[in-house]
Amino acid sequence: MKKGATFDSSFWVHAVYLDLVDFLLSDFELFCARAVEKELGRDNPTSLRLKALLAERGIKQAAPKSEKIRLYGDGERSAINLALERKLLLLIDDWRPYEAAQAAGVEVVNSLAYLVGLYQQKRVTPERALSALVRITRRGTLRPEWIQSAVRIVSAIRRKGEN
Repeated sequence: MKKGATFDSSFWVHAVYLDLVDFLLSDFELFCARAVEKELGRDNPTSLRLKALLAERGIKQAAPKSEKIRLYGDGERSAINLALERKLLLLIDDWRPYEAAQAAGVEVVNSLAYLVGLYQQKRVTPERALSALVRITRRGTLRPEWIQSAVRIVSAIRRKGEN
C-alpha cells in the first residue's frame, strides 16, 4: 500500500516544473486540500495538470476538519492541517510553514529532498538531477540552503558511485 501524502501549492508548482509528478503518483496516494487547488488558480500549466489528475482520481480532493495550525496562507495551513489529521507526509517548499509543520510533528519533505531521493534510488540520472537543480536555482524560489544541501548530497553520491 502506498504512503499517503498531501502537498502545498509551492511544492506542486516545483513538482510540475521539474517533471516529478509521475514519480509522486507512483510513490504516494496523493490528497490535495481544496484550498491548495484554489490557490493554484485556473488556467496555468500547474493548475491544469492538477485538475486533470483530480478528474481522473489520480489525486483525491480533501479538506481538513479542523485547524490546529492557524498561521500562513490558506493553502499551506490547509495542507499542514490535513497532514496532521490524517497522518500524511507533507510535501512543502515554503520554509516557514515547513518548519512549523515539522515542529507540530508532521513528517515533511521538500521538492529537492524528494529529487535527491529519486537520484539516490537511481530513478533519475545524475544529469537529470543536476539539470533540475540548475533550473530551480535559476528560478530563485527555494531557500539557497536547501539548494546547496541538495547539490552537496548529489555530488557526494556521484563521487561515491565513481569509486
